[in-house]
Amino acid sequence: MKTLLTVLAVALLVAGSARSQDDNATCLGCHSEAGLMGENRHGQEISMTVVQASLDSSVHQGMACIDCHADLAGTKDYPHKETVNHVECGTCHSDIDAVYKTSAHGTASRDNPNAPTCASCHGTHNILSAKNPLAMTSSKNLPITCSSCHSKLALKVDPDIRIADSYDRYMRGIHAEGISKGIGSAATCNDCHGMHDLRKASDPKSLVNKMNIPTTCAKCHNDIYIQYSRGIHGKALAAGILDAPNCTDCHGEHEILEISNPNSPVNSSNISDYVCSKCHNDPRIVEKYGIAKGKFSSYQDSYHGLAVRGGSVKAANCASCHMAHEILPASNPASSINKANLTATCQKCHPKATEAFATSYSHNTAEAEFSRLDTWVKNIYIVAIILIIGGMIAHNLIIFGRYVVEKHRSNKAQPTVERFTAGMVFQHMVLTIAFITLVVTGFALKYPDAWWVKVLNVLGIYEDTRGIIHRIAAVFLLYISLHHAIFLLFTRRGKLEFKALMPVKADITNLKQNLLFFLGKSKEQPRFDEYDYTEKGEYWALVWGTFVMALTGFILWFPTFFTSFMPPWVVKIAETVHLYEAWLATLAIAVFHFFFVIFHPDQYPMSLTWITGKMTVDSCKHHHPVWYERITGKKADAEDETHPKQEQATKH
Repeated sequence: MKTLLTVLAVALLVAGSARSQDDNATCLGCHSEAGLMGENRHGQEISMTVVQASLDSSVHQGMACIDCHADLAGTKDYPHKETVNHVECGTCHSDIDAVYKTSAHGTASRDNPNAPTCASCHGTHNILSAKNPLAMTSSKNLPITCSSCHSKLALKVDPDIRIADSYDRYMRGIHAEGISKGIGSAATCNDCHGMHDLRKASDPKSLVNKMNIPTTCAKCHNDIYIQYSRGIHGKALAAGILDAPNCTDCHGEHEILEISNPNSPVNSSNISDYVCSKCHNDPRIVEKYGIAKGKFSSYQDSYHGLAVRGGSVKAANCASCHMAHEILPASNPASSINKANLTATCQKCHPKATEAFATSYSHNTAEAEFSRLDTWVKNIYIVAIILIIGGMIAHNLIIFGRYVVEKHRSNKAQPTVERFTAGMVFQHMVLTIAFITLVVTGFALKYPDAWWVKVLNVLGIYEDTRGIIHRIAAVFLLYISLHHAIFLLFTRRGKLEFKALMPVKADITNLKQNLLFFLGKSKEQPRFDEYDYTEKGEYWALVWGTFVMALTGFILWFPTFFTSFMPPWVVKIAETVHLYEAWLATLAIAVFHFFFVIFHPDQYPMSLTWITGKMTVDSCKHHHPVWYERITGKKADAEDETHPKQEQATKH
């Protein structure tokens, strides 16, 4: 009897296989045609082509087409009806189907045509076992499969919602690196998110829910999980405090990097600033949980904090002292910063550390006695610095001022020539005031944390006032620029000045000869005319800079008007040009102009021409011999004992 049943079972299998082959052959008669297209139930165009090779390698090998496409069973007339029912995998996989329907994917499939179905992840006619490296659900290929929806904005349903690019970030992480190296235990998508039971992170049952992430990570990192669960963060999260960090709050979600990677948030150079500070320097968290204020800032100001920010990979960060996962308050006997353990903690970096050494550093602002003493010492030094350095500045200004006065008296006692008219001195004075005001008020916006900006704030100059002053100074700059242009174009002296300021070929020769002279390679200095190459260069740089700053300034002042007929990016470009042109102009004045007007050995303590408009005859002979000879008709190197008290420079 047993033998008879065995033969009958084999016969049925053979008959079933033969039936499936016969049925499949009928279907493949049409569906093996390349390029056969149709529409699915959502009206989306899909390929209808099926090849025998796909069926032969599939886990469903031997099954008939109508086993899945059950509504076509019994069809005798071909081609069959165009609209066929959706394949119900749950007919065979009822347990998995029940789980899927309660998952995030199953829930979404009810009203979202883009939601993944069984075929989206497993394939259609070419379904392979997940153990097969070629399968869509193998550990190596699963990220690619998931990326068909979770890459960039492919999943985006609501245009107002921004979807994270999970795939690219995962592929940059340590888990994907492990998969690529063939490490079978490396985590792929379903290790963290689940498979058919995948749920949204907001679902309390989700493996990636805030409360469940530690146990999810524990599947691979159990030793670290034990440390974390013993620490204050793990305890707080288990108690339902959602502000407490879990694994992903510190390590990141998909783009989890090795600790040694300089881009990792938990790298020794980053962990304090980018991880711990997110909570321990957050006023809301500090206030909500009664954490002592100023701990993070005190660390930043300590040697450890400064050294880490300076690029040290050895200096202590938060985890060096507090540990990385088993973080406990100092009151806990097991804490690395408990009084009984503190010396041993310090000895990890300082082998000879003593108990006194260990207590010498603390960023615990609750130690009121030491905090008050430190504050007193700090305040005493601040006052001392202000008084001492301020006194030094005042002392030196008195000396400097005396030398300026003496030079002015000396110049008055000597014959002079008129270098600038009173009108030209006025133009320069207005330009100077406007320029300095623009520099101070402009950089105050860009660098609001600078100490000198704090001084402006003390004087009552905040953003609204700063902006008004900046614009007023800009108007004065434009006014004096227009005034100067009229002077150059419509006055006799202005026309002569304009001609004298034009670059000529001799400027290049003079530049070369001047450098050779000061390098000791030539015995003769060049003979300069009214303006040498440095003065011409500064002048035309000023003209160009004023034009650029005015143009970009107007764009920033009236962005609505300018973007009505210009591309929107012009505002950002104007902002960038305005900033760096300001830096260029400021540095040019400080480095170049101040040298020739103040710090040049021949001019120190300063040239007074910008105030008086005059220069001594001797200075004119020395610095501008060609100009002197032209306006006086005398040789610059000749002795002149009878030259007049003052000679006019209007003899151009």
